Amino acid sequence: YDLRTQTPVHKVLMDMRSNSLCWNPMEPFNFTVANEDTKCYTFDMRKLEIARMVHKDHLGAVLDIDYSPTGKEFVTGSYDKTLRIFPVDSGRSRDVYHTRRMQKIFAVKFSQDGRFLMSGSDETN
Repeated sequence: YDLRTQTPVHKVLMDMRSNSLCWNPMEPFNFTVANEDTKCYTFDMRKLEIARMVHKDHLGAVLDIDYSPTGKEFVTGSYDKTLRIFPVDSGRSRDVYHTRRMQKIFAVKFSQDGRFLMSGSDETN
């Protein structure tokens, strides 16, 4: 949306619902979208016609996403009960976290120093 002219600049239509969007803190034109189709899509806002990268590996809908403070990787939480860490320039995750108690993950965050991950899940505790 262009605030100067009060009109939309571009519109991106995806096949399935997008659950979360997060801007890269170090590359201000890039953002990544967590989608219901088990993938995350990284876009450059100057070229919205096609995604720069499609990040795959989840087995269920991706519900939340957050970038690390360095902007080199991001974490996703999914309906498949896993946390995954993706490098920005790779379509596959570098780490997967899952425990017996973890349920559907609704929220993920990096700490400000990038050393820790926090997640919120549906484990009723």
